[in-house]
Amino acid sequence: MGDDYDLLATRNWRKGSGMDYSLQELDKDWINLTLPYLKGRTEHDGGRMIQTRVDGPPGTRVDQRGLPFPRGTPQTVGYDVIDARGTFNRQEVRKELKKLSNDELENRLGISFLKIDDILHRVKPEKDGSISYKKFLVAVQDYRLNSEQETRLKRVIRIFAFTEEFSCRPPTLFMIFISLLELGFFIYTSVKMPEDYGLTVNWSGPVPYCSVLIYNPARRFEAWRYFTYMFVHIGIQHFVFNMIMQIVVGISLEMSQPGFLGSVRVMIVYFSGVIAASLGTSLSDPDNYIAGASGGVYSLIAAHLATMALNWQEDSSVRIQKVVHKPVTRIIRIVFLSLLTIHDIGFAIYVRFYDPANRTGFTGHLCGAIAGVLIGVFVLENRRVRSWEIVVQIICLVLFIFMLLFAIVWNIWGEQWSPGFFPRPDRDLYESFGRCKNYEIF
Repeated sequence: MGDDYDLLATRNWRKGSGMDYSLQELDKDWINLTLPYLKGRTEHDGGRMIQTRVDGPPGTRVDQRGLPFPRGTPQTVGYDVIDARGTFNRQEVRKELKKLSNDELENRLGISFLKIDDILHRVKPEKDGSISYKKFLVAVQDYRLNSEQETRLKRVIRIFAFTEEFSCRPPTLFMIFISLLELGFFIYTSVKMPEDYGLTVNWSGPVPYCSVLIYNPARRFEAWRYFTYMFVHIGIQHFVFNMIMQIVVGISLEMSQPGFLGSVRVMIVYFSGVIAASLGTSLSDPDNYIAGASGGVYSLIAAHLATMALNWQEDSSVRIQKVVHKPVTRIIRIVFLSLLTIHDIGFAIYVRFYDPANRTGFTGHLCGAIAGVLIGVFVLENRRVRSWEIVVQIICLVLFIFMLLFAIVWNIWGEQWSPGFFPRPDRDLYESFGRCKNYEIF
């Protein structure tokens, strides 16, 4: 890409501003990048050939190879010239586009990283599988017109999508998988509890104390419980609320992370929150059982804050002025996170003074959110990496590892250092009376 591009931030992209979305203008932006992969044509798709003579200086116009015509050379102009560029291989141009930074794509070509595959797949391939250059420009033109000149209604809808830019290619694999897996475990628990213990799952309970997945403070030696508690929920209300939050917040976050790697990044954030929530609660409330996916959900919520921090300057620049890049999106995020934080703090204070029997794991929420910020800053996409941001990312990772190791070490040797800190191990939980004795007690 040459240095002769005008940054899109210097142009007015508002509807009616006179911005030229013609194929000729788009051709100026794209020809240098696609030129090495173009295969010229000798036929046109019905466009009229217009002959003209170049009387200006050499280089006033270029031929189908992108080379300037010498003075006085007859040539075609308009759509026929663009059509004469020919075709290109989809994968070759895709690889070339993927090499560019998100900043180059947005500021020079007017598309975002997440929309590359989407735009390329909008073009119906030719018989030999190649992509018509002209049809590709039409797809880019259509995308630019639809995304940069939305109606007010569409603008509001896209803003409330809670993400700057998103793509369904590939689909949100992780959030779909983990949500279905948690649904499967909830259905299994709902079926087995009536069969084995005569207890029916209702709106607010019961607590599945006998589950081998729930975090049981008296069975801490079964290390898998620090992770598998996320598959256990206390009643329909607990499950439904977790799933709604997880789907709304998680899918939008995964959509904002490009490619399959984006799903892996979101998975790391989610599982970090799950582990951090159980370890943190085991230290702050060592007698508490833990159930539910709230730790993972809060890590996803806080991860949105991490993406804002990483890309604050990029989101603040005018760039291509996509509707979803407007400052109001950030305001909605900040307001949402603030309201959620105020609600949790207020509810925690209320429970402490007026409902001490309530065992809601507020510490788990807090630890999950901390993990979401620290790991989110380290693993989530940073559209333009600056040297100081690398230092911040390393600090965040070191802090998370330090807190994680501290909690693990205390869970292993804490009872030796502070006798009575944890409940006594219950090693005959499933042996007494031939069934889980918790249901004989509670």
